[in-house]
Formats: sequence, C-alpha cells, structure tokens
Amino acid sequence: MLQRTGMKRLPAPAAFGISFTVMLVLWQLAAAVVRSPLILPYPAETAAALCRNIRTPVFWQHIGATALRSVAAFAVSVTAGTVIGVCCGVSKTFRRLLEFPLAVIRSTPVVSFILLSIFWFGSSLVPVFVSVLMSLPVVIAAVSAGIGSADRKLLDCARVYGFSAARTARYVYLPSCTPYFWSGALSAFGLSWKVVAAGEVLSLPRRAAGTLLYNAKVHLETADVFAVTIVLIILCFTLETGFAALLRRRGLRTDGV
Repeated sequence: MLQRTGMKRLPAPAAFGISFTVMLVLWQLAAAVVRSPLILPYPAETAAALCRNIRTPVFWQHIGATALRSVAAFAVSVTAGTVIGVCCGVSKTFRRLLEFPLAVIRSTPVVSFILLSIFWFGSSLVPVFVSVLMSLPVVIAAVSAGIGSADRKLLDCARVYGFSAARTARYVYLPSCTPYFWSGALSAFGLSWKVVAAGEVLSLPRRAAGTLLYNAKVHLETADVFAVTIVLIILCFTLETGFAALLRRRGLRTDGV
C-alpha cells in the first residue's frame, strides 16, 4: 500500500524521535495547564530531579537491588515455568489439575498477593515471590502451547522409526516449542520488572527503587517519582530490547504465542 501511494516507510529512529518529541510537547502543555508541580511537574523539573538523583551512589544501589530482584524472579519463573509447562504439555491430566490454580493466580489482583506476602516473608523477598507467582503462568502457558503445536506427522514418523523419548523431544518437540518459549520468556521479563517495583512500594525493602518511589511520594516530591520511574523504564526497555535483539541475531524466533 505504501509503495502504491509513493510513500516511504518511516525509519525507526525517526519514528522514535517524532513520538518522543510529541510526548514531550504534550507533557509541557499539560504541566502549563495544571500549573502545579505537585500534580504534574514540568519536563525541566523532572530532568533536574533525574540529574540530581543519578549523581548519587545510593540511588544506583537502590536501582541495582531492584534489578537483581527482577533478574532473580525472572530466572526462577522461567526455570520452574519450563518444567511445569513441559509436564502440562505431555500430560492432559497434569494440565487439568493445574487449570484452576493458574486461573486463580491470573484472576487475583497483584496487590492482594503483595499484601498477603508481607505477612509471610521478609520485605526483600516479597517482590521476588510475587513476581515469580505472576510470571509463572505466562511461561507455563507458552511452553505448554509450544509442545501442543508439535507437528503430528513428525510425531507419527518418530514413532514409526522407533525414536526414543529423548530423540523425539530433541528433534520434534524442541523446534516447535522454542519460539513459544522465547516469546513467553520475553513477556515474563517485562512483567517481572513491573511486579517487583509494585511489590517494593508496599513491602519497602531497605534498598529498592520502590522504596525511593514511596519516600518521594511521602515527601510530595512528584518530580522524583517521575525521575525514578523514567530510570526504571529506560533500564527495562534497554534490557528487554537487547534480549530480543540477541535472540534475533541468533536466529531464534519470538513470535510463537
């Protein structure tokens, strides 16, 4: 359609630049209308708060602690989710047994799990536990769907030629499951960051980006809330984009789900 009308596709950097500029202008206009730094600070005020925070080592200790919790939660959810997903994919009985618990996890608000976990665990473990709990169904569903998408003709051929379970898994199930797995892993990675940050705001670990957000809210420093949020967005976006680019460079598809 673009070729018929003579229009050229907009390069990704140009599209990003235009979107960023439009958002910045809208932000500036909204702040000018509101005229209250407590409700919506100007971009310049947020930039000043950001520059002030990133110059302090303590700020990066908080951000680093959140990053470590997110990576730990991601690793646990992917490992456990893969094992459980394989079991669900090969056993209908096992899948049916887990249908209700997984449905309960998906339906329960994140904040409910966070508040309950505060009674069960220490403040540093709460964000990790809740993040694993919320990411687990994503990985399980992806792996289970990948196994279920295996070509039946290839399975019949493997059965005819007497393939062992290990060879069938390697040459039939693994290729069909890989794109689903990586798609689920990418989704779980982004979700881990969001849930960990939310858990930190309520559980208040000694070192955490969520604790920075809470303290800024208590002291009515809205610009600092924006500054911490921007750092988390940039960090999560950079790592997630880099992860996806690495997978594409190795020829691994992530569009399975």
